[in-house]
Amino acid sequence: MTATESSTASLPIVEFDGPHSSWCLADYVRAGAKKWPESVFLRDETIELTYAETWRRISSIALWLNGRGIGRGDCVVMVTENRIETALLFFAVAQVGAIGVILHPQMKPEGLRRILEQTEPKLGLLEPSTASLREEFGTCPIVWAGCEGEELLFAQLTATPNPRRVPFPGIDQDAAFLVFTSGSTGTPRGVILTHDNVHFVSEAILTRLQYRAEDRLAVFLPLSFDYGLYQLFYTAMVGASLFIGRPEMAGPELPRILSAQEITVLPGVPTLLGGLIKMQRYRPVPLPKLRVITNTGDLLPQSYIQSLRELFPQTRLFPMYGLTECKRVSILTPEEMETRPDSVGRALDGTEVFTIDANGNRLPAGETGELCVRGRHLALGYWRAPEETAKRYKFIGEGHSRVLVSGDFGSVDAEGFLYFQGRSDFLIKHKGHRLSPAELEEEACRIPDVVAAGCVKDEVKDQLCLFVSLAREGLKESDIVAALNAKLEPAKVPNRVIFLPDLPKTGNQKVDRKALRALL
Repeated sequence: MTATESSTASLPIVEFDGPHSSWCLADYVRAGAKKWPESVFLRDETIELTYAETWRRISSIALWLNGRGIGRGDCVVMVTENRIETALLFFAVAQVGAIGVILHPQMKPEGLRRILEQTEPKLGLLEPSTASLREEFGTCPIVWAGCEGEELLFAQLTATPNPRRVPFPGIDQDAAFLVFTSGSTGTPRGVILTHDNVHFVSEAILTRLQYRAEDRLAVFLPLSFDYGLYQLFYTAMVGASLFIGRPEMAGPELPRILSAQEITVLPGVPTLLGGLIKMQRYRPVPLPKLRVITNTGDLLPQSYIQSLRELFPQTRLFPMYGLTECKRVSILTPEEMETRPDSVGRALDGTEVFTIDANGNRLPAGETGELCVRGRHLALGYWRAPEETAKRYKFIGEGHSRVLVSGDFGSVDAEGFLYFQGRSDFLIKHKGHRLSPAELEEEACRIPDVVAAGCVKDEVKDQLCLFVSLAREGLKESDIVAALNAKLEPAKVPNRVIFLPDLPKTGNQKVDRKALRALL
């Protein structure tokens, strides 16, 4: 393969063990070790691992897990910062047929207890920053990363020089990992993703994004966020290299890190990309090798799109739309952006998207309603939550097809392009109108020097409130209200504008609208 071959054309061929063997996530790395053994797969600030060495370590860990009786259907819970060790254990867990659960390192004890009660893990992974959570695991064995003198050090798991491979004991329809969300009741719920879910959706995504073997990806989003986690799979599928960074790196030093690591592909969310725009406006760093930027997690404002295209004219920008419950739904290519800048793209190959009304009736093309998704990437449901699963995953239509009822509102035009309006959780009723905070936030971000915006409603005072963060001082509340009044309907103009140095973010680096409501 030459350095210019790309995407699905360069996917490694996986050799199975026999007629009854099945595919698992770890096969991405196993195939990579055969095809690109000396190429660097995983990197951080201090170490690099080739595909061959990564696979050796994964095999050694899998052998250790197998020896401890950890296997098909067992849960392994990892609460760490972004670390190479987390990625290694994750793939080894998949190889033995167990279920990986990566949690955000800022997880609170109460939330962790709820998840541990649901998953009943056979093993946990902790590090210095999460050591205080040891007590929550009770008698569950713990492996420690980045520590000395603890119960069991991670390095001991990778010590076997030539480990035999533990055969994958399951089928590709088995659960591979859980991604925890807050759930409609506020209780953490684990979305169950199978090996086949990942296999299908990752190939469909790379068909659009066209990653290459020579690419150097960087992930600053937490690995507990599926958008961050999937970068491991995309990288291994094409033989590229992944820099595993920490979320706090996506601040003022982000351009310098991107330059030093020669990053070509940057997955981002609006808050991360807004910060990058701010830094490049006031302290630019040349990034000639940056060729792809992707966005999901929240709607990317048009002002951000324009700024990114001005700052990085050589870079291909891909706005995307997805949900944890099915990973990715649609991708807008740079070519399509020219004619449909407000869209979040067409549905992935092998995926169908349509809208329904409040009574569950399918709507014609172009009409706004709740978005529904069909495809092989639909998760099995929520871990040990059959009632919530039944609310979100339904059987609709003459063929009695299984459909994800997303909880998001938007429309799909006659050519299949999606237009996202907002989550039902965040839609605001104000002065007799139903509005999406994203519309007001996007218009606010068009105002010069506004780098971030978050809209919520003060229900007590019946006021629409806009929180903004500025690149520099100077704008007044009256300036912002006047600018928005010239662009928006009266019901969508905020009653109050509140200035913050930085808007609060969720663990996945999205604007935290719940935290904004709490500030009121």
